Amino acid sequence: MKCLPLLALLIAAACAGPRLAEFPKPLPPPPPVAVVEVKDPNFEAVVIEAVPNADDEGVSFTKVFVDGQEAGHTAVGLRSQEKRARLKLPAGNQPVRLEYWFLPPIGEWTRLPGALQPRERFVRIEEGAIVRLTLRYGSDGTPSLAFSREAAPKP
Repeated sequence: MKCLPLLALLIAAACAGPRLAEFPKPLPPPPPVAVVEVKDPNFEAVVIEAVPNADDEGVSFTKVFVDGQEAGHTAVGLRSQEKRARLKLPAGNQPVRLEYWFLPPIGEWTRLPGALQPRERFVRIEEGAIVRLTLRYGSDGTPSLAFSREAAPKP
């Protein structure tokens, strides 16, 4: 019987302790693995973003989809840094889509809303040439795409 008051005191102390208002949120998923260098690339995606306010700086990366499958991605870097993905694609017309992801100050990796993502485009891949697809986000956040083609360097 002497243990009963002690047991009641322990239970009361446990019930009166601090509680979490909610369960802690899981950690955000890790950024994509390191970018793999491709020998003799024939396609390059370049992402350039204007960040008008230093308070808006954060980190981002861009996935490259070819024919509906993820083919590669840029490195993770500051939004204001130019990011590149170099790939070796099969010759011919290839449907290419770029998908922009960013890490908000609080939260996990987030895909930019569909209205601000660039549309899928067909890219003509030819032997002996490098196609460069440049995605620019202006200070207003709207995307613009530009294509260029140059001769591949001779081995």
